[in-house]
Amino acid sequence: MNGFVEEVRTQGILLKRYLKEYWPVDREIVERIAVCFKEKAMNRVILTGMGSSLYAARCVQSYLTGHGIPALAFSSFELSRFQFNQIDSRCLVIAISQSGKSPEVVELADKARKVTVVVGIHNYEESPLGAVCDFMLQIHGDKEYSVTNKTYELTMLILNLIAHRLTGGLDEGFMQECRRAADWACSWLEDWEENSRPMFEFAKDALLYDLLANDASLATAQQLSLAYREGLHNCTAVWECADYAHGQYHSSKLGRQYLAQMFFPVFEDGTKEMKMKDYILEHGGRVILYTCSDIRPQENLLVVRLPQVRPSLMPLVESIAAETFLGMLYGPDWIKDH
Repeated sequence: MNGFVEEVRTQGILLKRYLKEYWPVDREIVERIAVCFKEKAMNRVILTGMGSSLYAARCVQSYLTGHGIPALAFSSFELSRFQFNQIDSRCLVIAISQSGKSPEVVELADKARKVTVVVGIHNYEESPLGAVCDFMLQIHGDKEYSVTNKTYELTMLILNLIAHRLTGGLDEGFMQECRRAADWACSWLEDWEENSRPMFEFAKDALLYDLLANDASLATAQQLSLAYREGLHNCTAVWECADYAHGQYHSSKLGRQYLAQMFFPVFEDGTKEMKMKDYILEHGGRVILYTCSDIRPQENLLVVRLPQVRPSLMPLVESIAAETFLGMLYGPDWIKDH
């Protein structure tokens, strides 16, 4: 077992630990953030980070906007250097950095706090980011040695908790879904080899991996792309499905060397998603489909059935299933080389 899988295997336990041990304390901080948002008559949220910290924002962006709080996501470099005028006193900035040291994130937070309220999310108790934020939430992911995974998972959980409090949706039904996601993670990870082996065997000889998703599930795909490149040095690309359908699908003509991983919790006939799956299979490519829907078996199609949770929580379960498969692709002797 390599170091990446060792850390991935802790994710279910860490999700449960956060909800049981840390959330009762952090809830008070989130409550103060929500009170501040209301008292200052704020009307939107900007989420920012670099790399995986930025990708995590995808999980709640549509949720917030769909519940009356417009949400934007920018890399901290772009926001600081080119889009800073997006920030005013009625905008809540949420700055995310796993290490708390990312220079672009610290620079942005330091500039933004002179204009508005800044919430920082990071993994360590002391960090440069903490010194320039009005509110701090710690990820509590312990030290991470491998390609980012467990801190990413916890970041998405924390973002969900903040987002649902801002919209008034932090109720028992939502908390039950969080616990259900954590329980499912523990169950999958307990038998990770048995669960991942069919995916590993199915993917043999793949040369090009595409990752397709929509909406919140793009958080899963973007983070995975980073992990493929860091760990496998593989040419991996992320596509929003409708954009993929504008020409990117021709890569599937590689045939068996082509593998598309599709993250679509709802997968229905007559949709663009279904058409792209059919095109790939018709041209000899292979598809791993992560979904909650009932899908009939097909040659060169492997379905990974996921539990039904709301869209903003789907990346928590999608990521775990896809990461144990990726960890198996890394191989037992894999060592992080950077």
